[in-house]
Amino acid sequence: MAKLHFLKSVTDTINTSFILESNGTLIVVDGGFDSEEPYLYEYLKALGGHVKAWFLTHFHNDHFACFIAMLQKHPDIRVDAVYYNFPPDEYLVRWEPMQDHYSTEVWLSMFREAIANRQTPVITVNAGDVYTFDDGNVTVRVLRTYNTAFDYINNSSTVFRFEADGKSILFLGDLEPDGGKELINTVDHALLRADYVQMAHHGQGGVEKEVYEIIHPTYCLWATPSWLWNNMGPGGYDTNIFKTIIVRGWISSLRCVKKHYLMTDGTQVIDLAEA
Repeated sequence: MAKLHFLKSVTDTINTSFILESNGTLIVVDGGFDSEEPYLYEYLKALGGHVKAWFLTHFHNDHFACFIAMLQKHPDIRVDAVYYNFPPDEYLVRWEPMQDHYSTEVWLSMFREAIANRQTPVITVNAGDVYTFDDGNVTVRVLRTYNTAFDYINNSSTVFRFEADGKSILFLGDLEPDGGKELINTVDHALLRADYVQMAHHGQGGVEKEVYEIIHPTYCLWATPSWLWNNMGPGGYDTNIFKTIIVRGWISSLRCVKKHYLMTDGTQVIDLAEA
């Protein structure tokens, strides 16, 4: 039996944190900001504290920083291996020299130091790789990794396809339009079609409508805080610069979608066998 834990943000911020649980095997995707660490720690402890695999989509601290904090602060959380493929350091520093309170160089140093101190094995993923867990009950396929021709770190997002209990979940990270076009031009559309899709870049932009049409999801996972869900700005609803309302309109037009899972509704546990 597989369950997808879609975790809330305790600070009402952009945050991407998922745990796939299959017969006691735990697989984490991203994890969110370091400010989310206390909640994720308690959550993982309640599930046994043993993470078989931790997958990271890209090097933005609302995706990887909680992973660093977990390694730094909690030796009782066992992480068997971390799976990722980030662009070269010079690319990351050039296109995003600062990430919140630390420079990208500092984040890179902290990231590698935490991994080294815990002696956590690193698995470098590449497009076409397939990993299996829980005696084959869970399959993770790598559909694409970074392309340095794109000058935006969001487009370096690795796209993962998870399969468990006969259901498929597509994790798009923060993929943007250029990366989305590359995805549908280079990946077999049969592999892109999925039951669940994590909305790209928190649903506030990301890939274009055509990508979602090809994915043809039944369920949409919105890792979107309340203010972003409603594009709240100085003038209230839909007065900010983000495209969330437009993306919501795209998805509403897809007749295949039966349900939206919203981070604003709190942590949700989805039983994949029953969905």
